[in-house]
Amino acid sequence: MNALEFDIIILGGGLVGLTAANLCAQQGFSVALVERQEPQLSWDNNHFDIRCSAISKASQIIFQEMGVWESMLKERVSAYQRMHVWDARGFGEITFDSAEVGTADLGHIIENRVMQKALWENAKHGMQVHFFVPANPMALHVEPDHVMLTLNDQTKLKAKLIIGADGGQSWLREFMHIESKKHDYHQNALVATVCTELSHQQTAWQRFLPEGPLAFLPLRNIETSNQYNQSNLSSIVWTSTTEKTKALMALTETKFCEELAHAFDYRLGHVLSTAERRDFSLSSLHAKHYIAARVALIGDAIHVIHPLAGQGVNLGLGDAQKLVETLSSANKRGSDIGNHLILRKYERARKGKILSTLMAMDFFNRSFAREDTLSLGLRSMGLNFVDKAAFLKKKMMLQAMGL
Repeated sequence: MNALEFDIIILGGGLVGLTAANLCAQQGFSVALVERQEPQLSWDNNHFDIRCSAISKASQIIFQEMGVWESMLKERVSAYQRMHVWDARGFGEITFDSAEVGTADLGHIIENRVMQKALWENAKHGMQVHFFVPANPMALHVEPDHVMLTLNDQTKLKAKLIIGADGGQSWLREFMHIESKKHDYHQNALVATVCTELSHQQTAWQRFLPEGPLAFLPLRNIETSNQYNQSNLSSIVWTSTTEKTKALMALTETKFCEELAHAFDYRLGHVLSTAERRDFSLSSLHAKHYIAARVALIGDAIHVIHPLAGQGVNLGLGDAQKLVETLSSANKRGSDIGNHLILRKYERARKGKILSTLMAMDFFNRSFAREDTLSLGLRSMGLNFVDKAAFLKKKMMLQAMGL
């Protein structure tokens, strides 16, 4: 069987892989996108996707430049103007407000299915991205001037470069024997959509509990006749020990709502109802190398971070943007986009940002887990100090927004 030829092969059709595919297409590259399954492109709008992400202003700009932001707006996005964080065991609190940096909002909470649909359909409408779905990679041969990928149906794809956007358990990373450092947090995150007694005030709320942070992320209201014919919807992420999370998952809806409201100090009043609950274990991962011979990794294939700051997707979108920017620049100069020196530019550009984010998330997670008197006092004083230090707080907001 003759091989089908492309400029680039991308493994993974999630948010990061699709973003890379759309960006590559914009630059005139022909792309083969390999994905295991078709995405969900239609759904009942009376319910929210249980998977939501906090999208930074920098990521919004990426979506706007690709021409997919308007499609997302037509579906459903939820802007948040403020973020309030406080320590359950101390006296420290901090509030970030978009007005302090002169923007309409700090970011948006968006259902993953909304983003995936917009990205998928945008790629489908063009001529540059060719989809191989459902399909799985079976073998890869790396030659001096190309790679050859064999799929499970024996289709062969040939390209100058292959990009791995295939998640934390990346097939490509493992196949290329790229080492990675992993850490088990011994925590689980419980996620659900809930309705509260009081308004979320377009604010992202986060309370640090002894076992981990509890976040309420504001969602736009749904005006329907179902159980959510009320305002005040939030997507929650409740991080706790594995044992406690399992116990929470086993509670009835009524009892769970009571436990949730109590854990959140009734900041949004009582929790009136909750939709489906799911939980997943938490760990971190960092690949030793982001590239290999005619191979580049992006997204969770190179980094998995703690969800306490909601930066995982934004980091991955930044990877895709920087990689395609590097490839486009090389292509315009007539250089080989699979050249190791070209790929090294991408790796160097991203490694510092990724490492600093990983370390920051680990630091915050460990710091808020400490219960000794000295740690409690220092933590509280630190939060209150930053809350009053306008210049420092503004810097932190701009950093989190990717600006």
